[in-house]
Order: sequence, then C-alpha cells, then structure tokens
Amino acid sequence: MNYEIIFYHSGKTAEAERLTDKKLSALSLERSSSCAAMSPAELAKRLKEALGAADIVVIIGGLDGGRQSTDAILSLVLSSKAAAMTCEKLLDDNDNIAYLIKAGRQYILVLPDEPEVIEAMLDKRMIRELCTGYSLSMNKKDASSIDRVTDELKRELSGMPPSNGSYSVRYAEKQKRELRLLRGLTIAALGTAILFLILAVIFVFI
Repeated sequence: MNYEIIFYHSGKTAEAERLTDKKLSALSLERSSSCAAMSPAELAKRLKEALGAADIVVIIGGLDGGRQSTDAILSLVLSSKAAAMTCEKLLDDNDNIAYLIKAGRQYILVLPDEPEVIEAMLDKRMIRELCTGYSLSMNKKDASSIDRVTDELKRELSGMPPSNGSYSVRYAEKQKRELRLLRGLTIAALGTAILFLILAVIFVFI
C-alpha cells in the first residue's frame, strides 16, 4: 500500500517527510511521491491527484485557522462528499490540531508543520486507525536478539558471569589470549636482550 505527502504552507518539509516516512514505513506503507501546494486552488488540485493515485494522503502544514487554512480549504473541497466521509478532529495536550478523515477505503491525514506534533498525533490515534482500517501491524524486531541482549545486561548488572556463547565473552577471551601472548613475547624478548648483554660483557673482558 502507498501514500503521498502534500505540503501546504509548510517550512519544515525535509524533517516532516523523514519523520512521516519513519512512522508509516513501520506499517509496511510506501511513499509514492511528495509535492507542495502554495495556494488553495493548487492544494485542491494536488489532493484530487493524490486521491486518484494513493491509498493514504498526508497533508502537512497550513493549520493556522485562517481563511486559507488547510481545514477551511478541505471543508470546501470535500463538502460534496461529506455524506460518505468521517472526520475526526484531534487535539494534543497543547491544543495543537490534526484531522483524521476517512472516505471509503482511503484516509486523509492532516497534520501541522511541527515534527514533534506530527509524531504525537500519529502515535496517539492515526497509526492505530490505519492498522484497524487496513489490517496492518507494526514491524517487529527479532525477539530472540532482544531477549539475548536483555539477559546479558541482567547478568552484568547482577554480577553474574555472562553466557559463554555471547559475542562479548568471546571478544574478551580473545583479548586475554592476545594479552598473554604479548606478555610472553615481551618476556622472551627481554630474556634475549639480557643474554646478549651478558655475552657482550664476557667478550669485553676476554
């Protein structure tokens, strides 16, 4: 499944794009394109094109409450389809606004131009809605690797020796062997130097 991003009166496009990609790629969603709209007419055009090509449209920026704000433009553009749509207004603890719009099998996510708020809004409600609507699930890391790291950390904190199979133990043992070898070579070299010194003294007095 894919999504498109439309930036409208947005100044933090690169950071917002990276964050959105990070969050949605965890659902195995792929971004097909990103574009920008500078006017209400252009926003309406970009939205129509995106809805014809993508499952999800993410609109970032323009939530300033003015006459040309994103929500005001969307209310005009989508008014003819209002009966077939659901719109949920989201607020965070600082009264920042976002919108979650569903039209059939498609979603429109309207987010402010603040990366921190984007992350909070996606985590708070939007990702859960996408998972439900499309039967998606978050990608999970290798549980066995996490368990192994956790077990080794617990052993270190409790003073117990870690398992012999861990990489850290093998690396430590290798370092110890190399240190012992280095000490042996140093002692051998010192012994050889002493022997040559004794021979030199003997030859001087002969």
